[in-house]
Amino acid sequence: MNLALRASDGDRDQVTELLHAAYADGRLTQDEHTDRVAAAIRATTFGDLTALTADLVPAPVARIAPLPDNAQPERLTAVLSESKRRGVWVVQPVTHATAVLGEVVVDLTEATFAVPTVVIDCSVFAGQVTIRVPLGTNVSMLATAILAENSVKGIGTPDPSMPTVVVKGTAIVGEICVRGPRRPPFWKRRVA
Repeated sequence: MNLALRASDGDRDQVTELLHAAYADGRLTQDEHTDRVAAAIRATTFGDLTALTADLVPAPVARIAPLPDNAQPERLTAVLSESKRRGVWVVQPVTHATAVLGEVVVDLTEATFAVPTVVIDCSVFAGQVTIRVPLGTNVSMLATAILAENSVKGIGTPDPSMPTVVVKGTAIVGEICVRGPRRPPFWKRRVA
């Protein structure tokens, strides 16, 4: 392989998942993990990525099925920062949310779904991913929590006519949470 070739977002995601697994296995310290994940997100070539994993035994990485009709996944990344996707938008079949010492908000409450089932693939280290869904949305929480918390609250009773949101990925010393629509501040609520 030519190490000078440009790396894709998918290549960076695979390396990030490998680094998460290496940290969970105790092959990397917390500082090493933080530094390498940040470097993986900034990497531009295969050489940059190879240097980050050269001393690690490869771990299997879960792959997501190919996207239909060449749809491009949405990518939200927050490293020591905040990244938000909200308002009116079209949700693609897969959205990648990466939070390293930061917060990502994926708000689906006003969104239109391109397909009936969407996947939110999360990579969290000492950060948080918050996913807001319309009431009645079918949610499947499949993400792994390592010294972390994954939760689903306030989404109402699942409705078969509503879309399904599958949450995958890993949270290490962080949180992945799915919540219903945000309530307006008490001073904006109507009194009956």
